[in-house]
Amino acid sequence: MKRLGGAGARRHLLLAALPVALAGCNAGYLVRAGWQEARILLARRPIVDVLREPDLDPVLHDRLTLTLAVRDFAGRALGLRVGEAYTTFAPVDRDQAVYVLSAAHRDRLEAVTWRYPLVGRLPYRGFFARAAAEEAAAALAARALDTEVRPAVAFSTLGWFADPLLSSVAAGAPVEVAETVIHELFHATLYLPGAAAFNESAATFAGHRGARAFFCDGPGSAPAACAEASRRWVVTRARGRTFAHLAARLRRLYAEHPPGPATQRARAALARAAAGRLARGRLGAPDELVPPNNARLLGSLVYLTELDTFDRLAATDRDLGPALSGLVRVARTAPEPFAALRRLASWRPER
Repeated sequence: MKRLGGAGARRHLLLAALPVALAGCNAGYLVRAGWQEARILLARRPIVDVLREPDLDPVLHDRLTLTLAVRDFAGRALGLRVGEAYTTFAPVDRDQAVYVLSAAHRDRLEAVTWRYPLVGRLPYRGFFARAAAEEAAAALAARALDTEVRPAVAFSTLGWFADPLLSSVAAGAPVEVAETVIHELFHATLYLPGAAAFNESAATFAGHRGARAFFCDGPGSAPAACAEASRRWVVTRARGRTFAHLAARLRRLYAEHPPGPATQRARAALARAAAGRLARGRLGAPDELVPPNNARLLGSLVYLTELDTFDRLAATDRDLGPALSGLVRVARTAPEPFAALRRLASWRPER
């Protein structure tokens, strides 16, 4: 994912649960995506075997060992469904990276969505080749839509297959690796068809708070990693508030003014103001918001919606496992998961 400043470090705030082997907009897309994902899954090797290699890079050795410890913690302490996920490792080259395409209308905050079998409507498409993603983006841009193509370091098959640790994930720092593994394991535990913002924001909460619990009060206890995990969660929540504030102002703008040059100038001014807040708070790169791009904004909010509400579910890191179990139980039967989240959080004291 693209590099960001501050705790956004890599855009794995936008880590996609891309069930590309299960989803597609047409038969050709499905076959191509399924083939590419199959190549990755067939390249899996047990992590325990990789760890026995005498010439294994020491950094990779540490990341593989960390992954096994994190998945054990996620299953034992957090109650997540781990199965055989993250017991294998798969190298990926640049051509096998996952690319995410999103699009939105320029005169309103409304994302373009695609319908997929099993997982419902999602506001993105996944590609295993950047050229294919860019070609699809160009076709959408020709319809006067905002578009964005962004790389992702990981994907999830939502528990249908034993997801491997990709080399793109293993290249990250320890806290990032832990966040990613727990994020994706949460998707295997809970996935609501068609509820992308809830699914991804809940996984963001689980990944960040889970990593903090692991490094601050768990088997990975380490002061420096604990501080980094804590800092990243604070900054991620602040980013979410900045993006939500911009979205609210843009919705008012679009509702009160007709499409046209004046509205576009006003939207650019709002985006510049929000970019300034990002820069002053060291919350990420201002070019995330300037020039204004509704697809980019909505794509970010998919992963950053109501994070402060999620955070209230667990007063301490020791409470995280029960909080996640309660969230999963309530969300599975809720007609509107964010409303259920708010009710659940309202029963917890403010911190």
